Amino acid sequence: MALATSIKFGTQAIRISDGASSPTFAAPCGLTQIGKSSSANTNETIIPYCDDPDKAERLLDEISRSKTLNFSGILSVENLAVWQAWDDAGGPRDVQWFRDLTALNGGGYYQGSGILASFEETGDMGGRYQISGTIEISGAFPWTDAS
Repeated sequence: MALATSIKFGTQAIRISDGASSPTFAAPCGLTQIGKSSSANTNETIIPYCDDPDKAERLLDEISRSKTLNFSGILSVENLAVWQAWDDAGGPRDVQWFRDLTALNGGGYYQGSGILASFEETGDMGGRYQISGTIEISGAFPWTDAS
């Protein structure tokens, strides 16, 4: 029986654009948890059987799909200005969900426009400030294989 080849935490990253016309993407320093979730909006239709109208099947039609990125970690001095500027100004920023793997192993990235839908800074006496947040993808988020 073969053991599964796992993917280490550091091989995936949320990367944020610097906003330049030829953007550079960088992963914020200090993140200790990242996640990507997908969901579909659907319409439900119940269709009865012609020969037995008391029985029916439930059919779903997919209307749209959405992706969300979430993160948490420490609030690093190196990225304080990035988070503060995006949180204060709002609006979209180009983001990537990046996998530092070969194309054969699933490497590449999703890229698209994201909205910082939630951002939280928390701290406890004697501890370090923590951050958490959610980036909602707005529009297409196409995949590009690693080269």
